[in-house]
Amino acid sequence: MIKKRILILGASGYVGRQLVKALATSEWAMPLVTHHYHTPPSGCESVGKVDATDSAQLFEAMRGVDAVVNAVAGTSNVIRANARALYEAAARQPQPPRVVYLSSMAVYGAASGVVDESSSLTQNAGGYAGAKVEAERIARGYPRAVILRPGCIYGRGSRQWSERIARWLLAGRIGDLGSRGAGFCNLVHIDDLVAALLNALRQPDIEGECFNIVMPGSLTWNEYFLWLAQFHNALPVRRISEKRLLFEGSVLAPALKAAQLVARLLGADSAAVPEPMPPSLLRLFSQNIRLDGRKSEDRLGLHFTPLMTGLRTLK
Repeated sequence: MIKKRILILGASGYVGRQLVKALATSEWAMPLVTHHYHTPPSGCESVGKVDATDSAQLFEAMRGVDAVVNAVAGTSNVIRANARALYEAAARQPQPPRVVYLSSMAVYGAASGVVDESSSLTQNAGGYAGAKVEAERIARGYPRAVILRPGCIYGRGSRQWSERIARWLLAGRIGDLGSRGAGFCNLVHIDDLVAALLNALRQPDIEGECFNIVMPGSLTWNEYFLWLAQFHNALPVRRISEKRLLFEGSVLAPALKAAQLVARLLGADSAAVPEPMPPSLLRLFSQNIRLDGRKSEDRLGLHFTPLMTGLRTLK
């Protein structure tokens, strides 16, 4: 079998590393990675040094590839510049490849209620959400793009939605948030997201489509904290007052962020500084948004990992 050549941009990131492993052990794909992936597994090829915001370099890296997965992270400016350069380079290829773009549920902004792929995206947003919306707009101008919008990615190695929250639980900084934790958390296990990416590379008749990637159900953040606490022996879960949350977001978060910056400037270990809990995250915990992922089940053939099974992978 002639293997499909799949270029992974952002291969050294959390999702990218898992995807590279899956492709490298498959019978149908040869993953191509850039020099940023310092120790790629066997079964990969390196395309050398590539600036993901440089159209000329991307054009060369894309020569002869069958598909591209764009999982580039970074600042808002990097996300926008990468999107512009990538689709310009892809469109110039003699045989333009399929491009699977890893977007985010952040594109829905402060939406509430049940949200499917036809729902409006946030308007006039800045920062990360605004950059993702702009990147999607650019992607939709490329006929062979497929856009995935994952929820909060949990599972082994998830620093943001598993490991960080576990540390906060063990430190007593988070727990039962009352109404401030009654929002829906829209989880997706890392293995399910990788499966979605693999299927999006191979499934016919999906180019030009968007997909929410989120497990079914209506789990709240308070419920997730409780289950996570059980798996980390962090019971009982303490009730966190409104006053404490306000202190975390408005006083402690800026102070901790400043302390991390000072530590980096002094060459000290910024990881030793407790992680800030930004106001945007506290707002998310109470946001009444439920992503509808049925389209990914129907069109991508996904079968989502039950929460209890997913949590067992953390040990």
